[in-house]
Amino acid sequence: MQIPASTTIGEGTTFGEHCVIGENVHIGARVKLGNMCVIEDNTTLGDGVSMDHFCIIGEECSIGDETKIRSHVELRKRTVVGKGCYIDSGVKSSGLNRIGDRVTLRYDAIIARGCDIDDDAYICPQVMTNNLDHTGKEAGGAKVGAGCFIGTNSTIGAGISLAPKTVIGSKAMVTKTIEKAGVYIGVPAVRTRDL
Repeated sequence: MQIPASTTIGEGTTFGEHCVIGENVHIGARVKLGNMCVIEDNTTLGDGVSMDHFCIIGEECSIGDETKIRSHVELRKRTVVGKGCYIDSGVKSSGLNRIGDRVTLRYDAIIARGCDIDDDAYICPQVMTNNLDHTGKEAGGAKVGAGCFIGTNSTIGAGISLAPKTVIGSKAMVTKTIEKAGVYIGVPAVRTRDL
């Protein structure tokens, strides 16, 4: 493995086989990269980041300290991930995302371009977000408030905001902004009770 002269690597960092590291990358201390990971140009990995096999971290991304990333994760250009997050296998980010501290993204979640996920949110497996309206015009990514819980296989529409601590049930489809926390289920999602 060749490491460009413009890249810095902290003490105690280890690399799996066949990793590719770009230009101007900063890798903190005690980072563990699995086999065949790609870290593209101008990206920062904080101290204690752990990444399993076959991950792609795009240009100008930032991964916060002590975040764990499982296998087959792709985070595209300008994705910012906070500290202490857990990103499960198969998660995909379209880029230009902000993911706060201590966020959990379970396997196969899809985070569309421009999504903003605040601290302590929990995104269950196979959740899908969208940033396009029905005509294919970009309407902006979803805004998920702090402490939200998004159930398995649910869908959050383009440009929608969720109030902090909102709970979205499994297989729900959120089609409009939620301004008051509560439990929302169904297609389209409707409020069923307070928390």
